[in-house]
Amino acid sequence: MSPTTPAPDPIVTFSRVRKSYDGRTDVVKSLDLDLHRGEFLTLLGPSGSGKTTTLMMLAGFEEPTSGSITLDGRRLDNVPAHRRGIGMVFQNYALFPHMSVAENLAFPLQMHGSPRGEIPARVQRALDMVRLGHLGDRRPAQLSGGQQQRVALARALIYEPKLVLMDEPLGALDKQLREQMQLEIRHLHENLGVTVVYVTHDQSEALTMSDRIAVFHHGVIQQLARPVELYERPANAFVASFIGENNRLEGRISGRDGALCRVRMSDGTQVLASAVADLSVDAPVIVSIRPERVGIGERSGAANRFDARVEETIYLGDHCKLRLSVAGSDAFVVKIDSADPAARMNRGDAMVVTWPAESCLALPPAER
Repeated sequence: MSPTTPAPDPIVTFSRVRKSYDGRTDVVKSLDLDLHRGEFLTLLGPSGSGKTTTLMMLAGFEEPTSGSITLDGRRLDNVPAHRRGIGMVFQNYALFPHMSVAENLAFPLQMHGSPRGEIPARVQRALDMVRLGHLGDRRPAQLSGGQQQRVALARALIYEPKLVLMDEPLGALDKQLREQMQLEIRHLHENLGVTVVYVTHDQSEALTMSDRIAVFHHGVIQQLARPVELYERPANAFVASFIGENNRLEGRISGRDGALCRVRMSDGTQVLASAVADLSVDAPVIVSIRPERVGIGERSGAANRFDARVEETIYLGDHCKLRLSVAGSDAFVVKIDSADPAARMNRGDAMVVTWPAESCLALPPAER
């Protein structure tokens, strides 16, 4: 978005929202967040980071300790969950086992007072939308996990809510089915244009599905950005480590040259890196380098060149990981194609690794 383009109209606004369960420790700390109409926003973070509590406050299942939440300009104080017009999808599906699939879908329409004569057609459209049009008479127990999750999605969308919240909805599925459902949910979002807030601790899931991602840690959003920006330009060391794989080298700034800085490692070696923040000389930093950005062998023009020793080779089918000793770290990982001759190197073998200054970042610690 260019600087002259107006910001999208927010459908949800968190304003200085704080949540504490015991009156001493804040699970969510002074949260300010706008959710754009029609976007897919993922709240990403480890357990206890505040992401699920944020979702539950928006849903109406938790009350903020202070601050305000608005939906379409209307403050949600004292508005019960069932009157917020928000669809919900949970990890455990929450389907009624004694009802058929069609009856499960009809239930929210009945609760919203839809005309009785319209309900069968709307149920069938919803089933067709998730490719289950032929299974309306079955009970949930007669469906696979993926089919039950599709029913839960259809139920959340059937009364056309302005906002849908999803709390770890794919956590109970196996890897292959989870990846398939990620694409199905993304395509549903694109086709329907509904606004989605999605909670997960799975960073690959967040990268696959989201328009924007809010990375939570210790109750604070560490960074809110598009997936590519989070991966390429993380705001701090926590975001870099949580989004994708990265190598971390600890050191201190020893010099600055415009956007670049020189970092001295614990073993005395120096790394030339891009400074993400306004870091002063002698400030402690984490140098982050993605494994796929490291080259093996001499390369002309590479700002960083280090001798390395192979500690371990890990075969992963289409690629290999080499764990190396580099710059005082014995946990430095490089990704290479399985056909690369370096994939057949043995423990103790010596090599040279290189990377440009633009491919590594000098990052401050996470915000607390």
